[in-house]
Amino acid sequence: MREKRSGAGWFLFIVATIVILGGAWLYLGWQSSQRVFPAGLTVAGLPMGGMTQDQAINALVDAYASPLIVHYHDQEILLVPEMVDLTLDIDDTRANLETVLLAQSGPQGFFNYIRDTFLQREIPPQDIRPILDYSRARIDAFLKRTAQEYDHPPLEPVPLPDAGAFRPPQPGTELDAEASLPDLITALLSPTIQEVALVVEITPVGDASMDVLEQALRGRLEDFNGIPGIFVKNLDTGQELCFNCGVAFSGLSTLKIGIVLDLYKALDTAPDTEVSGLIRAALTESDNAAANLILQEIGAGDPFTGALRVTDFLSNDLGLTSTFLAVPYDLKEGIEPPGWTTPANSRAAFFTNPDPYIQTTPMEIGLLLESLVWCSQDAGFLRLIFPQALSAGECQTILAYMEQNRIKTLLAEGMPEGTRIAHKHGWTGETHGDVAVVYSPGGTFVLSVFLYEPDWLIWEESAPTFADLGRLTYRFFNPEAAP
Repeated sequence: MREKRSGAGWFLFIVATIVILGGAWLYLGWQSSQRVFPAGLTVAGLPMGGMTQDQAINALVDAYASPLIVHYHDQEILLVPEMVDLTLDIDDTRANLETVLLAQSGPQGFFNYIRDTFLQREIPPQDIRPILDYSRARIDAFLKRTAQEYDHPPLEPVPLPDAGAFRPPQPGTELDAEASLPDLITALLSPTIQEVALVVEITPVGDASMDVLEQALRGRLEDFNGIPGIFVKNLDTGQELCFNCGVAFSGLSTLKIGIVLDLYKALDTAPDTEVSGLIRAALTESDNAAANLILQEIGAGDPFTGALRVTDFLSNDLGLTSTFLAVPYDLKEGIEPPGWTTPANSRAAFFTNPDPYIQTTPMEIGLLLESLVWCSQDAGFLRLIFPQALSAGECQTILAYMEQNRIKTLLAEGMPEGTRIAHKHGWTGETHGDVAVVYSPGGTFVLSVFLYEPDWLIWEESAPTFADLGRLTYRFFNPEAAP
């Protein structure tokens, strides 16, 4: 009997020892836990688990001392807390935190600690609100200053002469202070939010005024001693630029566009291989002999008759009253100048010594090219006037030939490599011209440029001028284009 009691005593002793040691371990753990916040505690979303009260207060002081990054559209503004008198009431915030520590003390706190430890129970998250103060008047003043500094109507592109480009247009912006206020205050009162976006109304950029482009083109031509003529038309919006665009210039080889167009109008069937070769040579190589053979085809065997028919087509049918071709190319010898008077060559303001046998204006040859573009899309007055004689496919073919023009050193020289451009050039000693339709990401546009200088227009002066005018016009419609 004595051995049994002795064994039971040892068992009770061991159990008591375990209970005492376990209780001591739990008590020490509980005592330690009372000095730090539980894992699920946050202050306005900022984690405080495992921190002492002093550490938590220091973390809050640091968080509320950091500037807030305020986004106004694409601008970043630093809002320093002192600007709006944002302050943390440390004493009151500490008092709120102490309620959490007090809940962990006393018998009930010890019981909860034992329960949570044995059950491995996660402590429910708890969020404490910090006590803060700020100046609403200063917040309103900040928003007002921000609006005054950054609000603006849509801005047009601005010429950058040194770069030969434009500053891109900018949409209009207007701060909605009333709608921005709640988010801004929320961000200011949060120790975790570092950035906030203001509510900004965006006004899309409208079509830039052609006056901006004209200003840039005029600037480039300040040192040009001759007479320039420029016509630009945005085919997407209908906007036009006219800089001496109604002045009469020698028509040069640009009228080969009208010759080929009149040929297609006259043909009842698709051109055969021989005629197709003539069209290609006239438009891609500017071959005068090929152009004369086309005139011969139009004139039923007589190129002189063909020239007059082309003139009638351009002037009377299409209304290009300052454009004419009196004789075939290179066949003026022995032919008296016709002395034709047009609205353009009768103007006294500018005199470019236009060839009396072949004339046009930058605007009229540009409008002819525009009509081709619309015709190629089965629209425009060419299809309206000649629904049977001219098809969209025929106009597409003419433009396709013009895209193969082998001369790329004029307007195209200033445009990005790979730009789709259909153009026709021409030159004499005094006058150089190039007329083009450009298909660009920023829109399709027609650009017609003629340069005249008395006695002789030097190629080394003319070529870079054309390139710069082409570059400026392209960048006007595509301000984001790489230099």
